[in-house]
Amino acid sequence: MSQPETKYLLINPGKRVCTTYEQVPGYLQSQLIPNAKCFTDIDENGVIMDQQIQLNELSVHYHLVHLKQGVELTTVAPDKACLAVGISGFAEDAAVFPMKMKLGKKEMNVHRGAADTATLVTEKEFVISFHVNLHLPLAKYLVAEFPLFKVLNLKEPTVDKQPVKKVPPYHLNEVNYQIMHRIRSFKAVGEAADVFFRRNAIDFYATYLRYLQGPPSLMLMEHYREKLREIAGYIIHHPAEVTDKEALCDRFGVAPEFLEAPFEQEFLITVEELILQEKMAFVFKMLIETNRTLTHIASLTQYSGWEELSTVFEKYYKCNIAELRTAQ
Repeated sequence: MSQPETKYLLINPGKRVCTTYEQVPGYLQSQLIPNAKCFTDIDENGVIMDQQIQLNELSVHYHLVHLKQGVELTTVAPDKACLAVGISGFAEDAAVFPMKMKLGKKEMNVHRGAADTATLVTEKEFVISFHVNLHLPLAKYLVAEFPLFKVLNLKEPTVDKQPVKKVPPYHLNEVNYQIMHRIRSFKAVGEAADVFFRRNAIDFYATYLRYLQGPPSLMLMEHYREKLREIAGYIIHHPAEVTDKEALCDRFGVAPEFLEAPFEQEFLITVEELILQEKMAFVFKMLIETNRTLTHIASLTQYSGWEELSTVFEKYYKCNIAELRTAQ
């Protein structure tokens, strides 16, 4: 029996040569992240496009993968100085969390005296694979800023020395999916992009670190899980309107305890942390994509004034708002 063909997904591209914009097939160009390096592997066995964002202690990898029928995919892990965590369309995909997309090549039809039209020639289904690599020798510098990284054994900076707990697999949820979506859809470049990507990469990695130190699982009935997802969805889609846990309890008719251990187990983040995370992402985009004043943004996001907003924002992103705006 002949062995199936194999294609390799690299979680760290190493010293490969970047693919230029002109070399990226036209039907994939809409998926490019402006601040990322792009690497492609295109042959008769399929297509892999890897976009890498390097952020000192962390790196982000957003893969789009299409395989020819019968071809197997082998994932090549990073070296032992990296600890990668991620979510993958090969493991999970659902209508609410689409981790697959169809991208098609089009040809223009030119008709004399009429508007040009485009005809879909071929269409391929691509699977999304998203990873954040932590570069362990540099991770110790994150501990002072983010104590959660103490969960890792940073005195022994290799993957095989890290803690392994017998807990359910790290899974796709509303929170880590939203962070991935924010990263892949962010169009700014330069210093502002570096600040945004670094904080979002840390937020993504933090869900994994909470997973490592998570308490014993609570057995939740499905209708309780649905209610938790409804609340998390409201926070994610209405970040400017959400103020605190108490307001959420009033709005959804739940007890405060429901938004403590059950919420953190479901989403690997506390409700207070999620409110802050989504509100800060909203504020960041307002600052770089609009000319709204800080006073207006503070009022919109339920802060008492621009001073409070500035304090919270600059602590969260470790950057100065004035410098951020001038960097655009």
